[in-house]
Amino acid sequence: MQFRAFDINDCEGLILAHSHRLASKRIAKGSQLTRTLVDAFMKDGVRQLVCAAPDKGDLSENEVADRLAAVLLSAGLSRTDAATGRVNFKTETEGIIRYDRDLIKALNCVDEALTLSLVQHNQLLSAGQMVATLKVIPYFVPDEICRQFEQVLAGKTVFRFHPLRGRRVSLIQTTDDVLQDKVYAATEDVTETRMKQLGCTLISRQRCAHKSDDVAAEIQTARAAGAELVLLCGCSAIADRRDIMPVAIEVAGGQIDQLGLAVDPGNMLLVAHIDSLPVIGMPGCARSPKLNGFDWVLHLLLADIELSSDELADMAAGGLLMEIASRPLPRDLAVKPSSPKAQMSAVVLAAGQSRRMGNINKLTSVVAGKPVIRHVTDVVLKAGFKDIIIVLGYDEYAVRACLKGLPVRFEKNKAFRSGQASSVGAGIAALSNDVSDVMVVLGDMPLLNSSLLNELRKHHLSNPQHEQTISLPVYLKDGESQIGHPVAWGRQFFPDLQTLKGDQGGRQIWSEHPAMISQMEVNDASLFLDTDTVAALQHAETFLLARSQ
Repeated sequence: MQFRAFDINDCEGLILAHSHRLASKRIAKGSQLTRTLVDAFMKDGVRQLVCAAPDKGDLSENEVADRLAAVLLSAGLSRTDAATGRVNFKTETEGIIRYDRDLIKALNCVDEALTLSLVQHNQLLSAGQMVATLKVIPYFVPDEICRQFEQVLAGKTVFRFHPLRGRRVSLIQTTDDVLQDKVYAATEDVTETRMKQLGCTLISRQRCAHKSDDVAAEIQTARAAGAELVLLCGCSAIADRRDIMPVAIEVAGGQIDQLGLAVDPGNMLLVAHIDSLPVIGMPGCARSPKLNGFDWVLHLLLADIELSSDELADMAAGGLLMEIASRPLPRDLAVKPSSPKAQMSAVVLAAGQSRRMGNINKLTSVVAGKPVIRHVTDVVLKAGFKDIIIVLGYDEYAVRACLKGLPVRFEKNKAFRSGQASSVGAGIAALSNDVSDVMVVLGDMPLLNSSLLNELRKHHLSNPQHEQTISLPVYLKDGESQIGHPVAWGRQFFPDLQTLKGDQGGRQIWSEHPAMISQMEVNDASLFLDTDTVAALQHAETFLLARSQ
């Protein structure tokens, strides 16, 4: 491939290497220069353009991407058409993705022109999520490089998708006089939710004395009822193969496969079987809905992956979860009573610096007769929120003045320059102890309406496990989904929201808790419009004026 400045007279048919302004239009990089475009550039006084031109035997980026994507695609996945040298691979249903790390490395070592990126090995994905992306870096690639890639791949499958197969599940808990009844009740609710989110049905929930014979009898009852998976949750952790739970499994005719898991939290997990019936001894952290080793084992089991010692040992890589936001507090849910009554507050983020607006503060900019932040806050009030926290930072007094007279609380985020995460944390820290859920609203979305907020609140609070749920509004079009704001959070995530850093908001937590996300479909993408540019402000004003007529 040639990559250099060409005389404008020689540019027809070449690929424009860098975006270029032409009159009032922007010609994107990667555009093929037609005769019409070349003439327009000449008329505009352009004498040279940096372009890419193929050498003999070169293929265009999209030809390469389409060709290699065809041999990479495997069952259970779909792919997009090549665009700008990229092809994305997506799931068709819920399941896990698995691959050979050495093969992925070998393919990426063929040539720097070709890159293949994937999600984590064994990652749980829902329908429509991205599995991998193939990106061709230059505009043209020699055919020989494509052949080398194909030779490395010959006869091999790069990645396999394993759909989950729902099971009929029985939960057996042993009891003592130490743990309160609410611990067992909460464990049942959390387990039922966890199973439901994975396509399983909890057909029975039994409690018995912490004795091997009693547990063995309950296992046999579960088998007779048609259980396809038995979960054992003891009132104390399994400490040895001669402990109550392992002995109970053997009394019931089973075999212990492994006690202990190289994932923390989740170390004290037991894997066993009775004939073809899998039995899992749950670690204490499985009483919490947060991600732990129990989840990873469940995903493999439901994907019909054999729980061999090698498979379980492989979880050690990346299995130390204690320093990430999803670190569970083993009895967090069980020992902390749920709120006697659901109470949702609203946190409005109004501390941003409007960096992309130059000297203009978008929040105090007037559109359709009042400041943007006033539009947003009025909508939150109209939606019936009684407790509204406005997080201030940049231009604090001007923002406060825009909301003069409104029944809201103000919270100053002294670290607002560090990014949106600090504002979320400041708002969460200001919530009262009896708040069960919170809706986080961006202060620069003047097209929000009270109906959306009411529907999202109703959608969230109608979930029996709302305190352990993240509810997101989603706009669906042509099979693609656009996630919007605001977002409703159950209080189980309040500690995580206060420890986030940077400018991510809560997106990091979404990715770590895919099973805890509840989507609410909306039919109007304009509700998600924010006002990061002057043009967006003007666009919002047009919408608001039209809405008021």
